[in-house]
Parts: sequence; structure tokens; C-alpha cells
Amino acid sequence: MSTSSRKSIRKAVIPAAGLGTRLRPLTSITPKEMLPLARKPAVQYIVEELHGAGIEDIIFVVSPLKPRIQEYFGESTCDGQVRVHYVVQETQKGLADSILQAEQAVDGEDFVVALGDSVIVSKEQVSPLERLLEAYVGNPAFAAITVEHVPIEHSPRYGMVKPAEPVRGSSFRIDALIEKPKIEDAPSNYAIAGRYVFGPSIFDFIRRTAPGALGELQITDSIRLGMENGGLVWCAPLVGNERRYDIGNFATFCEAFAAMCMLDEELAPLIHRVIDCYGDRS
Repeated sequence: MSTSSRKSIRKAVIPAAGLGTRLRPLTSITPKEMLPLARKPAVQYIVEELHGAGIEDIIFVVSPLKPRIQEYFGESTCDGQVRVHYVVQETQKGLADSILQAEQAVDGEDFVVALGDSVIVSKEQVSPLERLLEAYVGNPAFAAITVEHVPIEHSPRYGMVKPAEPVRGSSFRIDALIEKPKIEDAPSNYAIAGRYVFGPSIFDFIRRTAPGALGELQITDSIRLGMENGGLVWCAPLVGNERRYDIGNFATFCEAFAAMCMLDEELAPLIHRVIDCYGDRS
């Protein structure tokens, strides 16, 4: 598809069917995406991010064991801002399979994928998601990925990308990506940061993706397959003081909760008070 023929991207998929096993027992009663970060559940921040970037339709991929998301957002509109839809993923088979469940709802359009357990904080005039959409629409890409700069020693925790040329400007093309490489094999210090834009061709590549560990389908493998078949991928990095907060385990959830409280004028003094009280204890 030529860049000039692309229309505005109005649909987004939020994969939210994972069982959150690393956050049990909390996730025994509520999905991790519904855990509170300051005054709102985590996924509410993501919905607001998507709406701010022009998204009009959000497709939640949910587990039949996790009805809280449907109960919170309702069946048609979210605060009158966006239309919400739900697709049930009966069996957990990895992120790529979760995205595949939304194929019918996406209906042949380009679309965003925003992971339901990753919150991005930005004070930039143009948001990270808006920059990602610009990178996708403005280049002959079949996929675009938000990335963040991480210490190279942390690369085994992430999917890492290899820039095709020196990084300049607000986006760059990549020629490889590796899922959780060894430190010595990391192609750069840019890690995948939980936001993607895809064309509908990604669904064919997911169907052709071989299962990895535990029989799961990894979206990095699907993207790599697309690249091997001539597809181009652009990345848009987080800049300045922009931060991504993951809530996948107790340590990162605690960090995210504290960070979101610190951004609240009324709650921030309470966090400082706790730090003053306990910060000097061993």
C-alpha cells in the first residue's frame, strides 16, 4: 500500500487475555489491566492514550475468566469517547494469537496494538503514539513499533531491534529484531515498548508463524516473517523524559503505582511522606 493511499487509523486492539500469574493473588480477583495506578485502573490510561491519538474503535481481546474489563467499560461506548468491542480468547497461545483473534473486528484496516499492561507517560506536545502513527503512515511500512532506550545489560528482558542505519529524527527503519537476546547478542539498546501499528497482512504472517516456547505464537516472530518476505518496519523511540511502565510483576507494578501517584498533585505529597518515613530504614 502506498503511503499516499493510507487513511487515518481509527482502530486499536488491546490484548488483555493473559492470566497475570506473576501478580497472583491479586490477579485471582481482578485482571492485571484493571489494577489501580493512582486514581484509575491501568487500562484506563491506555484507552485515554488511544483516544488522544484519534482512535475511535477499541477491540479488547479478553479471557472468558476475566469479565471485569467488560463490566468497567460497558458494551458500546467508553465515556462517550470511543466505541468498545470485545473478542474472547478461549486459550492463551501468546501475543500473536491474541492479536489474531481480532482479525474479523479489524475488518481489513490498518490498526494499532497497545498492550494492556504497559502504560506510557509523556508530556511531549506530540504523543509517542501519534509519532508512531506518523512513522507508519509516512513510510512504506507493513509494521511500526514504539521502542525505548534501555541499558544494554537489560536486553535479555525485552524484544530488541536493530536499526538499519544511524538513528536520527523521530523514526528509523530496522532490519532485524530479536526476542530477549543474550547481552552479547543484543543488536542495539532499543527495546520494544508495547505499542505497534500493523497492516492487515500481519494476520497472514501470524498464521504462518511457528509456535515457540510453550507452544505460544510470538508477535516478534510474525514481524520477522513479514520482514523476510519484503516487509519494512519503522520504529519511533520514546524521547526525553517519556517513560513506559510495565505492570507485569510486583516490582514493576509497585514502580508504576508510585510513579502515577507522583504525577498527581494531591497524591504526590503522600508518596513523599511515606518515603520520608520509611526511606532510611534498612
